[in-house]
Amino acid sequence: MSLGYWYSELNKKQSHLNRLETCNSQLTGKQNEFSNNKHLMTKPELTTMTWNGSLATRFDDIRNNGILNSYEAIQNIQLNNVFAALLDMMDKIRQEIESIRAIIARLEAAI
Repeated sequence: MSLGYWYSELNKKQSHLNRLETCNSQLTGKQNEFSNNKHLMTKPELTTMTWNGSLATRFDDIRNNGILNSYEAIQNIQLNNVFAALLDMMDKIRQEIESIRAIIARLEAAI
């Protein structure tokens, strides 16, 4: 394969890596925003002045044991899995970039 092909591949890989790094950065910001809004899952607090009784107790139980648990699962498990997958893909692409650079260096040395 020609030197031009490898330069093209290098540009594609670098572009892909840049997009993933941008995605990682934006997702980190969203994760922080998500984390900062966790307290809203239990608002408003239920008191004798707002709402009480058996329905209020059931509602609060659903909110704390259902919605809040799901929110925490997204925050702690699902987002961490996404970040792990992103980092793995970025590492793989970095290795591919290094491999392509080595090929280019060999081809340029042969000229």
